[in-house]
Amino acid sequence: MSKKLKILFLMDFTRPVPPDLDDVLKGEEWKDEMKVIRALRNLGHEVKTFAIFDRVEDLIEEVKRFAPDIVFNQCEGFRADRKHEPNIVALLELLNIPYTGPGPASLQICKDKGLTKQILTYHRMRVPKFLISDRGNPIQKLKNFVYPCFIKPLALEASEGISQVSFAETERQALDRVLFIHESMETDAIVEEYIEGREIYVGVLGNDRLKILPPRELFFSQVPAGEPKFATYQAKWNDDYRKKWGIRTGPAKSLSKSEDARLKKMCKKIYRLFEVKGFARIDLRIRPNGEIVFIEVNPNPSLHRDDDFALAAEALGLDYESLLEQIITLGLNSRKHEDPE
Repeated sequence: MSKKLKILFLMDFTRPVPPDLDDVLKGEEWKDEMKVIRALRNLGHEVKTFAIFDRVEDLIEEVKRFAPDIVFNQCEGFRADRKHEPNIVALLELLNIPYTGPGPASLQICKDKGLTKQILTYHRMRVPKFLISDRGNPIQKLKNFVYPCFIKPLALEASEGISQVSFAETERQALDRVLFIHESMETDAIVEEYIEGREIYVGVLGNDRLKILPPRELFFSQVPAGEPKFATYQAKWNDDYRKKWGIRTGPAKSLSKSEDARLKKMCKKIYRLFEVKGFARIDLRIRPNGEIVFIEVNPNPSLHRDDDFALAAEALGLDYESLLEQIITLGLNSRKHEDPE
């Protein structure tokens, strides 16, 4: 892309922030976001940072004032509530401003772990057996359910609400965890069949012509054999915990040609069924017998330089700046459903 753009880098905060967001982002906790911003500026673009908390009026005024060519969307909530993530993108649609990543309908569908599984079941794709427990009407029994099972918040992300006790081997353990999620996290819960096997992450890039990035795998080198292996909140975000249990991600090992072909075909179908644009990460499990089971879709996943999506793109020969440039081009072309050449 030769044209230099005006980019509004949009984030959400859990508190009001001053207009000069760059000063706030100098803190250590924002180092990964600043790497994205610096990469965009290194490409020659004019980048204005902006955070939204609880006033859509501020975003509307900023769009009018700055007049961006595109919004680089890293916003995951409003008023510190992630269920509003699709609404911010819908507002950008109403303002007729191009943005990176999926649209509001896709975000809404993908955030509901139960709905995605219902849709894929209809399309004869393998998903874990599951039940939804509504916070307002909690399930009381789990008759004939399969054990072990796995309990997590229905619509939260980044392993929030997932711990070792999310793994349940009895009905009593499962119902206790469901009640905990309802009461402590004030949200609905999903009870899923626990899928034994390898945890695989597949990045997808594109609007119509899709690039399937080399699969990544979650490894547990220090977890004893026979113990359940899954990504808890601690495993995802606590470096000391990850080091203790040898938890890391890396290129998926020893995929057969058949597994690789089936992964690519399955991920393309899922991406298109949910009408994702731009990019997404699809999480799956591969059973010891080779069966591939869908777990969830992560639209607009982390783009930090050292995270799985960027590392997978690099393995495909797409350096970090080129990846961001391609995501911007896909955002500019998304209304026309065009992919960059």
